[in-house]
Amino acid sequence: MSDSISRITSMLESARDLTLEAAAAASAKLAETPDHIRPKEVSTLLNSRSERDVLKGLKYVISLISSGEDASQYFTDVVKNVTSSSLKIRKLVYTYLLRYADKENDVALLSINAIQKSLGDKNDQVRALAIRVMSEIRISSIYHIVQLGIKKCASDPSPNVRKAAAISLVKVYTNHGHSSVQELTEHLKTLLKDRDVNVLSSAILSFRIICPENFDLIHGHFRRFCSIITELDEWAQIYLVELLTNYSRVFLPKPRIFNKATNESEFINLPDNYNEIPYPVYDVEFDSDLKLFLDSIKYLTYSRNEAVVLAVGRAFFHLSPPKTFKESQISASLVRILQTSIPETQVFILQSILYMAAHEPTLFVQYEKRFFLFPNDEILSAQYKLKILSIICNENNIKSITTELQYYALNSSDPRIAVESVKALGVCSQISQFWSAKTLKWLLSQITTLGQDRTVTAEFLTVIRYLVQQNPENNIKTVVKLAYLLDGDSLLESSAKESVIWLVGEFSGIEPKIGPDVLRKLVKGFAYEEPNVRYQIILLAAKIYSYDLENYKNSSGDLDLEKYGFDGIIPKLFSHVINLGKYDDVYDIRDRSRMLHSLLSSTTTHLATLILQAPKPVPLVTLRNVSDVSPDFIEFKDDDWRSLCIDDLVKNYNLLPPWSSKDLPDSSIRNAIEVVEAPKNFSQQTFPNQKSNSFKDPLTSFQPPVREKKYKLQSLDDFFAEDNSKPLRNSTVTKKKVVIQEESGSSSEDGESSDEEDSSSGEEESSEEEEVSDEEDEHDNNEDYIKKPLL
Repeated sequence: MSDSISRITSMLESARDLTLEAAAAASAKLAETPDHIRPKEVSTLLNSRSERDVLKGLKYVISLISSGEDASQYFTDVVKNVTSSSLKIRKLVYTYLLRYADKENDVALLSINAIQKSLGDKNDQVRALAIRVMSEIRISSIYHIVQLGIKKCASDPSPNVRKAAAISLVKVYTNHGHSSVQELTEHLKTLLKDRDVNVLSSAILSFRIICPENFDLIHGHFRRFCSIITELDEWAQIYLVELLTNYSRVFLPKPRIFNKATNESEFINLPDNYNEIPYPVYDVEFDSDLKLFLDSIKYLTYSRNEAVVLAVGRAFFHLSPPKTFKESQISASLVRILQTSIPETQVFILQSILYMAAHEPTLFVQYEKRFFLFPNDEILSAQYKLKILSIICNENNIKSITTELQYYALNSSDPRIAVESVKALGVCSQISQFWSAKTLKWLLSQITTLGQDRTVTAEFLTVIRYLVQQNPENNIKTVVKLAYLLDGDSLLESSAKESVIWLVGEFSGIEPKIGPDVLRKLVKGFAYEEPNVRYQIILLAAKIYSYDLENYKNSSGDLDLEKYGFDGIIPKLFSHVINLGKYDDVYDIRDRSRMLHSLLSSTTTHLATLILQAPKPVPLVTLRNVSDVSPDFIEFKDDDWRSLCIDDLVKNYNLLPPWSSKDLPDSSIRNAIEVVEAPKNFSQQTFPNQKSNSFKDPLTSFQPPVREKKYKLQSLDDFFAEDNSKPLRNSTVTKKKVVIQEESGSSSEDGESSDEEDSSSGEEESSEEEEVSDEEDEHDNNEDYIKKPLL
């Protein structure tokens, strides 16, 4: 027995190997066909009467599509098979139509009747593909047919079909525009009531595209969405969190912040900016629905999808105070996904963290080491990490942060990272006067040891200029040291020279001996400098001359240019520099030289004094360009985010509707709407001839269509042969009378009567067995049978 079983097994394996080899050979034969002959062979296969050949041709066409090649030349040949009785062929044809229906609308229209009939197919995958193909065809004449198909599929018992109907809404909206919104909204009302989470996920995605601001559809589902949001797929979670965040800003009241330091019931509503909260210690009171929403999304911070965590962080940031943000561990989740994300996503996460930290630096203070640079960091990621470090820096962590920034400034292989590190170091130094002086001292000590990279040197000098100007009286020696860097052999970059010359000009009134000597050295190489440096030299000469005129006026009591004379070194230097500027090849320098000469040559020089000697506001080292400095940097106004270099994508992502200031509607509008149950027994309704025991609920599992048993006529000999081979069941023996003839005591008449009784009992038994289910058959096969042959 075992030998026969092993022999049969080996035969089956051999047959399987032969089948696979034959299929591979056929496929290789088609692949080896020359390119100019292959389309003709594929067309022949697609037009063949054999289902095997058609299936082979369709598989080849789908393989072309999956490899990114164009297969539109086979459109007519493929569409001809849309009415095929083979389920596999129809699936492949629908898959092809999904790709190319928008390119060949006229030809695709020929198959619309067959596709529409497929909406009543027994297989839910065929019905789902059919509604998706119908929605892809961009012909206005079938618009109403597609709407009727979506309406039918929206109430289909299979969740796959209802999900396809939800996706088809987006296709119809894309093809027909805003004119279809009203009808599509009616379908959305039905789909949003669906109990299946997969259908609901697709409906939410369609809602976001079709009518994202139609909050009337959300009122009755708000609480149910909050309760099932963790069951949806990840992308539906993203859009639903964003949707409910916007909904909360419009229809829910602001949280109340109570002053915990006082015994009185002093409170304020949540302000728009975190830094406007006046209480150092406070409690928060949320509306019940807002608290339900925040509690429901709290556990989504453990999601593997970065977009889900960002959406949750956005919701907590805009709907709750910093205390709730910290208690919900949002900061830890954002830092966690930062370590595992790809570089493109990492930049967006860093910008989002930077946006939040700019409003409230304490949100990420305890994670400053997570923003230290790695050698393999991309340049954009490294720059945003440095900006975050400069924002979250405080008295407690400034030592570790400045040490790290100094290392990057001196040892980074990329000069762009070194420049950003110096900028961040200048921002950190503004925490206190002590750290400002310490940073300035370090910058001066390292400026002479820098390499040949002029960009880094220029940034060093720029930050030094800002720090010196904050305390000019105590930094005269620093200016003198910087003046020595302006020698003719200096390798300073033009922007660095520009900063030092401007700083010397600002100190001309405090220390008048520095300016003339520096100007005397710079005039020698005036013609060889960059335009921005030449203009600063002209401006330095004008400032020195203005201060000299002011001193003469104060000493003599009156300004008389004839008595003043032009024999001194300062008037001669000024006259020489102005003449050089008047004939410069840059028209802007020529114009400014003439303007300064006219101002300082008149008897009334008060206008020139106002322009040149006016006190300048003390600048702050910002994260923006050097030429664009604003003292409002620390305030982080919403209209001044250029300093952080945050992309518009991040700013628009954090652009929410304002909190509603009108009278809010009663919370009863959010009472739950009854969920629609999907219809059952689809096969019995559509196919009444099909047995109920062969159908499974499509909501729980997918069942292929059951083929009905086919019966054929049998002869009497075959009939009795089957009766002799079939054993009788115990249950049948107890109900029926079985006549058993013995060999010794039977006559010919008795034999005939017994044959009649046996045949009648066999007919009754067969009729009764048809009523027994398949599960009972399996159970009865395990029982003992009475084996009595019929004579």
